[in-house]
Amino acid sequence: MDAENRKLRIKEILVERLNLAMEPTEIGDDTPLFTAPDEGGLGLDSVDALELAVAMNGEFDVEIGDEDMGIFESVAKMSAFVEVHLVAAV
Repeated sequence: MDAENRKLRIKEILVERLNLAMEPTEIGDDTPLFTAPDEGGLGLDSVDALELAVAMNGEFDVEIGDEDMGIFESVAKMSAFVEVHLVAAV
């Protein structure tokens, strides 16, 4: 899966798993995930981060530890994390 398709899939996971009232294409690659919506972010919380960690593990077979939680800043960071760990697994 190339980077653009991976980012789109992550956006789909965000919308599907977190029941966001938006289309995946409405989420920018660098949109802050935990910043409040009135400040340009999605307004996610720590429970959402745990749900995303489980979803990412299921979708991409990557383990996300406590020290990796910084990847949830944006879709771009999540995608880069997956890419690095997929390459390392080969």
